[in-house]
This record gives sequence, C-alpha cells and structure tokens, in this order.
Amino acid sequence: MKALLDTNIIMDALQGRQPFDVEAKEILRRGQNKEINILFTANSVTDIFYLYSKARGIRSARSAIEFLLNTYSVVDITQNDCINALKIPIEDFEDALVAECAKKAGVDYIVTRDDGLQDETSLVSVISPSALLELL
Repeated sequence: MKALLDTNIIMDALQGRQPFDVEAKEILRRGQNKEINILFTANSVTDIFYLYSKARGIRSARSAIEFLLNTYSVVDITQNDCINALKIPIEDFEDALVAECAKKAGVDYIVTRDDGLQDETSLVSVISPSALLELL
C-alpha cells in the first residue's frame, strides 16, 4: 500500500501534538518497517522544516528532515503539477497540489486530518490516520 501523508500528519508525529501524535507516530513506524510505502510532497519538506525549526530550533529541524528524507519518499513538484492543480476544483491551492501529486505518484490514499481536503477531492481516496491504521 502506498500513502501520501499531508504535512499535518508528519507534524503531529514530530511535535507530539496530542492526541493526534499516537496515530501519526504509528503510521511513520509502519512506514519505517516497510509495512506501507509513505510519501510526502516536496513542499511539505520546506513547511516541516520551517514549522519544526520555530518550535525546536534549526539543528533539530535539520535532523528531523534528514530522518524523513532517508526513510520515506518525496514526490517532486513540477510546473505542470502546479498548472494541473489550478484546474482542480479545490479552493485551497495547497490541497489541490497535494491531490495532484498523489495522483501523479499513484498512491492509494492521501492521509490527512484536513476535513476540507477530505471533502473536496476524488482524484485519490482521502482518509484519516485512524482509517489508514484500520486498513493495515
């Protein structure tokens, strides 16, 4: 199974954002153990670095990003992806870009807590962390 994690899931795990961190950490653990192929978008890398460095400092942010990049896969974002995302009827451009990248990468699911993304796209199935864990 292949799943693209939205930034909020990764941040839940890294920052221990309760009560969401338990499921997020379990998903990342299962990805580490190769029970699931986890991906995230290239723009998530910069978002995670920025958010994590504000909370824990640059050194910790670099370590977290290094771990993520060495453990999981990154979906690159091209100009065509951005153009295609603009055509998707999702108001939030970042969500549209996540949906486009998920489609391009051929993932089975987008995993997020973002209710807006869950309601708006049918390009790829969008599920919650708990729903993903139930499938595994």
